Amino acid sequence: MDAVECLGTILAMAYLIIAFATLLTSIISGVLSMAGGVILMGVLSLLLPVSAAMVLHGVAQTASNGSRIVFHRTHILWPVLIPYLIGALAAVAIFTVFIFVPQKALIFIVVGLFPFLSLAIPDRLNLDIERPVVATICGFLVTATQLVAGASGPVLDVFYVKSRLTRHQVLATKSVTQTSSHVIKLGYYLTVIGLTVDLPFWVYMLVIAAASAGNSVGKSLVAKIDDVQFRYAGRIIILTMGTLFLGNGICLLVF
Repeated sequence: MDAVECLGTILAMAYLIIAFATLLTSIISGVLSMAGGVILMGVLSLLLPVSAAMVLHGVAQTASNGSRIVFHRTHILWPVLIPYLIGALAAVAIFTVFIFVPQKALIFIVVGLFPFLSLAIPDRLNLDIERPVVATICGFLVTATQLVAGASGPVLDVFYVKSRLTRHQVLATKSVTQTSSHVIKLGYYLTVIGLTVDLPFWVYMLVIAAASAGNSVGKSLVAKIDDVQFRYAGRIIILTMGTLFLGNGICLLVF
């Protein structure tokens, strides 16, 4: 096997790993409505350049969250979305002026810190996504984090953990907000930043199929847990992932 064939085999294996990771993380997100996007961003950042990771992650998460919108559409809380989008557009306006492409170490550190920052927020702040002002702040912070780190799940989760929503309402409403954030991220990096990504078209199709399949599995699993288990498992997973990403980011920064 010559060097070209060897490289082709390595790339094909990397793409298959990415597809499998997309499937598994979509199942996780389909059940818990959290952690999947963060985990996938970590996998993509390890296997691809930052630009390719950002774009492919956006495609995968748009497909993943988009399919959850279809599965849970009757549980969407539409009043949350208008103030959320106002905050999101404000973040885009600022980032259009101050163009910024992050390094890998920063991606890991930013994503890893947010679960721990959420624990430090006092209860009196009442960060309930159902409040219009809070939804606007949420839209701004989540979109800003998307543009900086490529994944914003831990930030978004802060605004849902204090809400009174059921697991189905959380899954449905977060899917809409996350889909919009990922579409914004894709538009920002492809037009404003002008990134060019040289990935085969079939990779995108494979990732989209894996994301949709994962959510189909997740939909059947979420029916087997209750709201208390939903919130408890989500918190444990996101704190664990935060620790791993923070450690990885510090290692990249130091070494």
